[in-house]
Amino acid sequence: MSQLILFVCSLILLFFAGNAFYIAFKKYEEDDDFSRGVDTYFLIDLVLVVVLLISEKFAPKKYHIVIFKNLSFLFGLIILGLTVLLWVL
Repeated sequence: MSQLILFVCSLILLFFAGNAFYIAFKKYEEDDDFSRGVDTYFLIDLVLVVVLLISEKFAPKKYHIVIFKNLSFLFGLIILGLTVLLWVL
């Protein structure tokens, strides 16, 4: 039973990390809002919208997309690290 729970938790965490990496490596378009508009991604979109707002408030207009993509990449790495840590423990 614990292996099944570990597998399900890993899938959920890898889904979050995959979406963060998708946002980090996606080509930027001028009218892009970095959300897919699907209700199942609400939690991921909420986290990434907060990261986007932080990067817009504290960074110059010229660099806020670069900072947002770097923060999104770091978020993906943290979630990926949590997944690896979950399997190690």
